[in-house]
Amino acid sequence: MTGSHSLRYIDEPPGSGWFQIALVNFLVAATIGVLLRFAFVAEIPGFHFRKFMYAHSHVAMLGWLFQGFFAVLLPKLFVSRIPNGIQRLFWLSQFMVLGMAIAFPIVGYTSWAILFAAGHVVVSYGFVYVIWKALGVRRYDFLLGVLFIRTALILMVISTLSLLAIGPIMASGLRDHEIFYWAVQWFLHFQFNGWFLFMALGLWFVQMESDGISLSVTRVRTFFWWLLGSTPLTFALAIAWSNPNRFVFAVNSFGILVQTIALILFVRFLILDKIQLKDWTGWSKRLLVIALVSFLGKLCIQGLVILPAVAEMAYTLRNYVIGFIHLITLGSLTMLMLSLAIRNQMISFRNAIAPAGLIILVFGFLGSEFLLFLQGTMFWLSFGFMPWYHEMLFVISIGLPVGISLFLFGISRPALKARVE
Repeated sequence: MTGSHSLRYIDEPPGSGWFQIALVNFLVAATIGVLLRFAFVAEIPGFHFRKFMYAHSHVAMLGWLFQGFFAVLLPKLFVSRIPNGIQRLFWLSQFMVLGMAIAFPIVGYTSWAILFAAGHVVVSYGFVYVIWKALGVRRYDFLLGVLFIRTALILMVISTLSLLAIGPIMASGLRDHEIFYWAVQWFLHFQFNGWFLFMALGLWFVQMESDGISLSVTRVRTFFWWLLGSTPLTFALAIAWSNPNRFVFAVNSFGILVQTIALILFVRFLILDKIQLKDWTGWSKRLLVIALVSFLGKLCIQGLVILPAVAEMAYTLRNYVIGFIHLITLGSLTMLMLSLAIRNQMISFRNAIAPAGLIILVFGFLGSEFLLFLQGTMFWLSFGFMPWYHEMLFVISIGLPVGISLFLFGISRPALKARVE
């Protein structure tokens, strides 16, 4: 028919559905977190704090961050349909997360809970293989992003090596020995300061490269090598708790010095490359700013522990430890993933409830961070507990699951767009 036009429908960005499932996992982790806070306010019959803490940490790390990272990456690797192999890996990982969410509160870190955790490790190796290959196809499109993400995948595998040792350690009756603590800290250190950190930076660099922003390869690679060099060295702080000798502190101090140089190089890169956020608007820009400020705050805080006295305070005061972990997971990583998902139209706001949820989520994060670091500082200065500390922390923490719930209720996967041809 002369002069007629046909319509071709463009699919939603790959990974959009995954991201919403990851958000549900985030909600589950946040809800358990509120229960953990309430346990300090009033007694909960039958509530085993440590078992629920295991569930909280595993769902947050493996159900939210792990799945969210790959979901946000997929639109940059695939134009439309996700390969079946990756689809199967995702559902396997979700099955393992669901198993851990149920098992840990019931049996703790034993029996079938460990089986689900071990199963997720095996699935993660599958992700490393398929994503590594997919990155190879796009390595010239995202030169710097691929460098960071492939490094993140290697560090993820390195982090899991200690998990392979935990079983034999427990079987040998060394559950209360310092070597068990070192194995756990090895996993956490190379997850937070390795896999998570480099993956987040990689996703950001991929986004900048896809936006056509001109970046100095030399400056970014210099920052990369200094940051990577500090990663194994700063593991010394994790073992200082059980082995606080001068050599361990010296290694950590040297690692912090290397990381501080990386921080300076990162700021130098932002300034000299004139990184601007003009292509980011609305909530994608606000959340990205929070993520970058949190990342800089993380590096600055770690820079302070170059002094042994400060390092000792950092690993002995639980308020500081939790506050620092949440600065990374909620401040840097969560805000970046939400920003990228909005920026790449993986989710769309259906109504005003979604931004209201984000406002509550951000204030819940900022408020809990303020209370955690304030109380930690009061302990350090021997001022004791602030009045109603646990009650205030519980109330402000409610903002996290409430904010996530409202956000989920107020968003939808992007509708298919029709293009006239």
